[in-house]
Amino acid sequence: MKSEMLESALEIKEYIVGAKRRLHREPELAMREFKTTEYVRSELSALGVEVLPLGSPVGAVGIIRGNKKGAGHVSALRADMDALPIQETTDLPDRSIVPGVMHACGHDCHTAMLLGAARLLVARRDAFSGTVKLIFQPAEENLDGSATMIRLGVLEDPKVEFLLGMHGHATYDVGQIAMRAGQYMASSDFFTVAMKGTSGHGAYPHRVACDPVLAASNAVVAMQSIVTRQIDALDSVVISVCQINGGTAKNIIPETVEFSGSVRCQNPATRDTIEGRIRRVAESIAAAYGCEAALDYHYGVPPLVNDPELTSRVRKSAEKLVGPGDVREIEIPAMGSEDFSRYGELVPHAVFARLGIRSPGGQAPQFHNGNFVFAEDALPYGAALYAQFVLDVNE
Repeated sequence: MKSEMLESALEIKEYIVGAKRRLHREPELAMREFKTTEYVRSELSALGVEVLPLGSPVGAVGIIRGNKKGAGHVSALRADMDALPIQETTDLPDRSIVPGVMHACGHDCHTAMLLGAARLLVARRDAFSGTVKLIFQPAEENLDGSATMIRLGVLEDPKVEFLLGMHGHATYDVGQIAMRAGQYMASSDFFTVAMKGTSGHGAYPHRVACDPVLAASNAVVAMQSIVTRQIDALDSVVISVCQINGGTAKNIIPETVEFSGSVRCQNPATRDTIEGRIRRVAESIAAAYGCEAALDYHYGVPPLVNDPELTSRVRKSAEKLVGPGDVREIEIPAMGSEDFSRYGELVPHAVFARLGIRSPGGQAPQFHNGNFVFAEDALPYGAALYAQFVLDVNE
């Protein structure tokens, strides 16, 4: 037997799917979500939702105040809006009409689900006493959007106490919801090492004081020992060198070679040590080959940690919708990153949940791929969970 909230969400499925399809046809990249923002603000106003002034052309915040007597709480729901620089290869009717840009991660669906939740909550103002903020965030893909929204004050006035974010997950079926209490997703930091040597003729390497290609190559290999020999095997860390640049011709030893990469950590204390470890490896290898190494290290988003108390409450909300059997436990933390984690540092109680988007019996959709498809049947479940969460935290 379906819950009343899920039944209501299924009744407005056409509205949610329509919003998703409109957004999917006209995807926009990070910090360029101008049409998306205009559409979201317009829809919120049409639904009778107060739209807060942000002072930004991208991003939107709606606010719904409950009519039920009592103080209630300030809760917030977050959805991301940006697309990816990928050419869509599906043949669906709502495929992207923007060359080289596609919603290949489901952010259009997240936005549509939150608009659906807004419609559900407006119809239930008398059922809750608190205040809910609807946060439509730009630029999740470059992990900068949450910082932008925080600077714009979306968590303040009134101050958010409870926050729920959600993302589609390809390994769970439509109708399933998953979550994990405590440490869940990794931090995301980036680095570039510039290895400086001496330029010279490729035929006479012995006349070159330092070959930065050789030094950089050894530094890339040696850097893997940080994970395998310096970090506890039970402490999850990934260091990946993903770019190497240097040289102008096949017979010229270049003066400088740069290599760049990504660092992911679950443990904040371990994260704080990685910059120093990379610096020591790069500088030591450089010195051994007579070169110089310069490290540029950028700290991105922190690890995402779900508040255990609120995770338990969100689980109960999910069970009301789909039953205990379809609320799954995420057993293993993920080494991917989410800028939702920045909100979690500031909001006392925050949870990031997963929504099943795989059609039962079908193959798991591949994110960040031109053939990615988010099952539209999943959309009412996401909208219902957003709305049910608001009612439950204000009981």
